[in-house]
Amino acid sequence: MVRVTVFEERGTPVGFELTGHADAGAYGEDIVCAGISAITETALLGITDVLKLDAAWTHEEGHLRCELNRDTSPEDMAKAAIVFNTMIAGLTSLQQGYPKSLKFSYREV
Repeated sequence: MVRVTVFEERGTPVGFELTGHADAGAYGEDIVCAGISAITETALLGITDVLKLDAAWTHEEGHLRCELNRDTSPEDMAKAAIVFNTMIAGLTSLQQGYPKSLKFSYREV
């Protein structure tokens, strides 16, 4: 199961972390894992490459974490929230089709 934790600051998403594997297919052929990876890695690119925001991130097998730095302006946090909320919408849609492969939690930071 993939576990996604969304980091929030006063109800606004400021980052996320995912761990695990979907285990919905053989390694390299798991379409759920591929979908989750595509959605979350696109969100990371949206934050770092498109919006060019300063964020701490790590990416390795079975783990991805991205969190805005604390000195991010309110305007940039609002832009990032659009990216994070789009990621959440995509993952929620995927979760509806594969409820045993993905679990969400939210944590105030």
